[in-house]
Amino acid sequence: RGEAAALESSLAAQRAEAERWRSEAKDLLDGLGDAIDRQFERWALSPAEREIGLLLLKGLSLHEIADLRGVSERTVRQHAIAVYRKSGLAGRAELAAFFLEDLLLPQ
Repeated sequence: RGEAAALESSLAAQRAEAERWRSEAKDLLDGLGDAIDRQFERWALSPAEREIGLLLLKGLSLHEIADLRGVSERTVRQHAIAVYRKSGLAGRAELAAFFLEDLLLPQ
């Protein structure tokens, strides 16, 4: 019970920290979201491909995305391949790096 209580306390603290960060970074996150959406438009992604692209950026697995969208994992894989083909990127890591690498500049 003590271990469970400690885990619950730790989880609550992590959730509070995440919410604090989201609150502080809201305007920046909104801007990043808009920029990602504009780039997806430039790549001419379909609505399904856009959703898959966002879920890939969030770190969900193909299986998790399939469950969330109520489609087969094969369908998700096909959409992901289309995202990579249309963007000219080799895969998930390059997709994430495309949007995130400039955020991690040394100070």
